[in-house]
Amino acid sequence: MNRRNFLRTGALSAASVSVLPSVFNMTHKKHGHIGVQLWSVREDIKKDAKGALAQLASFGYKNVESGNYADGKFYGFTPKEFKAMLDEAGLKMPSGHAATMSKYYDSATGISDGWKTAVESALTVGQKYIINPYMQEPDRKTEDQLKHMIETYNKAAQYAHTQGLKFGYHNHDFEFQKVGDQQIFKQLLEGCDKSLVDFEMDLYWVVKAGENPIDWIEKYPGRFKLFHMKDMAKTATKETIEVGNGSIDFNDILKHRKTAGTEYYIVELENYLTSPLQGVHESLTNLRKLDNYPF
Repeated sequence: MNRRNFLRTGALSAASVSVLPSVFNMTHKKHGHIGVQLWSVREDIKKDAKGALAQLASFGYKNVESGNYADGKFYGFTPKEFKAMLDEAGLKMPSGHAATMSKYYDSATGISDGWKTAVESALTVGQKYIINPYMQEPDRKTEDQLKHMIETYNKAAQYAHTQGLKFGYHNHDFEFQKVGDQQIFKQLLEGCDKSLVDFEMDLYWVVKAGENPIDWIEKYPGRFKLFHMKDMAKTATKETIEVGNGSIDFNDILKHRKTAGTEYYIVELENYLTSPLQGVHESLTNLRKLDNYPF
């Protein structure tokens, strides 16, 4: 199951910690706002969350991004419990995914308790951004449905802002399809309040949709505060692969990072040649070799 199917069905992600050879337990002096999406190592998290987080820190990661928030918990742990594990590993979690569904806002009743709890949980673990990871298909079939979701995002972002938290939207490839006479992504960028709603550009999905990330960055400067650093295999199926081993020109994209307004760069793997932990380690190693490595 890939991550998009997981989000579509609303299933809870699982995760497991494999012990890697000591050659992978490297630390680096050079670091910055680079992190890893924990969906990449979900099986490792399920088996031994503390061990998996410690491994990620040993590779040189300073930040992580949650990919599993459900029922007020992160990977089955309360926000306080998960924050304690992050602290023990020496990690921060500046961003995390939490589904922002249509049920979270109604023009008559306002913001739901479910969204308020999600914001409170994000603040407890130290997040700066709460990111909507996916728009369910029933919420984007018609122009009216899409308009309601844009209003929902604006209201959800407004509430998050009052609590000291920033709101973001993470794209897949469907956003580059049209609802009405315009692409969903264009409608989101222009309909969402730019003072409240930021975007986490998933570079893989933009390219997979046949689009050029740089074109969107130049057209909407300052809107993309986070990048998902996810590479595309040079195969017919174009699956994800360790960053640096695929076809996406990260060097060229990173030349435009200031125009994009990007602050956080987050490695994510859905497919890999080795193992999840080795894959995210190799991705970080490859990123550090880039001429435009911004950290």
